[in-house]
Amino acid sequence: MPRTPVPHGAIVVGLDSSPTGVAALEWAVQEASRRNLPLHLLHAYFHELWLAAPPERPEALARTDEVVETAVARVRSLDSDLRLTWDVPLGSAAGELVAASEHADTVVVGARGRGAVAGVLLGTVSLTVAMHAHCPVFVVHGGATEDGPQAGRVVVGVDGSESSAAAIGHAFAQASSRGTGLTAVHCWWLQISEGEIAGTAEAQGPADVAESGRLLLAEALAGWREKYPDVDVRELVLQEFPVESLVAQSAGADLMVVGCRGKGGFTGLLLGSVSQGVLRGAHCPVAVVRPTA
Repeated sequence: MPRTPVPHGAIVVGLDSSPTGVAALEWAVQEASRRNLPLHLLHAYFHELWLAAPPERPEALARTDEVVETAVARVRSLDSDLRLTWDVPLGSAAGELVAASEHADTVVVGARGRGAVAGVLLGTVSLTVAMHAHCPVFVVHGGATEDGPQAGRVVVGVDGSESSAAAIGHAFAQASSRGTGLTAVHCWWLQISEGEIAGTAEAQGPADVAESGRLLLAEALAGWREKYPDVDVRELVLQEFPVESLVAQSAGADLMVVGCRGKGGFTGLLLGSVSQGVLRGAHCPVAVVRPTA
């Protein structure tokens, strides 16, 4: 079967028949419809034993065809006007999605599920794609909660890094296109000894660190507020561990946005580890954004 190229600027969704895979497909349709972008379905099937001499596996191909046909029918039922293409490559799902991300606007994957080969967890695929894709990646969780501190809003984690700045821009664009508010969260957690930060050159108390966080947050948001005056913005500076705090704020949210890399509240804390923790624990879809080249 000839390969179907990814349309430039398309929403690409990784297909599988799991509940989160179905949720990812429906999320991708909503994203493509709202932003008037083409939608590209990708369902890769792979087994390491096939690399040397792929055997004839009609039953595997039949299952693959069924997954794609079901997905196409679902897309058409949700939005018959979408520009729709699909591809069924023989290869690694993560590798094919990362390759597709070079031409895509966004890649969408389910947080958990099983691919065409039994035992291959899509959780591994979603994490790999989120860490290596060339465009923003949406990881969709099934059974999202409706109630929470930021219900119906877009939430973005802010730490002052280049990756965080890219995440802020993406979060504002998402909030504006959805007609919803944005909550920016800056978390810090440092060892306090007798009311002062341990190991710092100048003695600082929690109030000083919190004020520094408020200044960092205000500066990070300033230009974006002007660009998106329609977006209602909330600012939160929290003395909490970043992963636990962002996961708690994700409850009921429309979307959580995090950067792929960056420094957190103290030297050595990589936002990469924070983003991975948020991906695993969030109660809503998570967008992972890396700085543009």
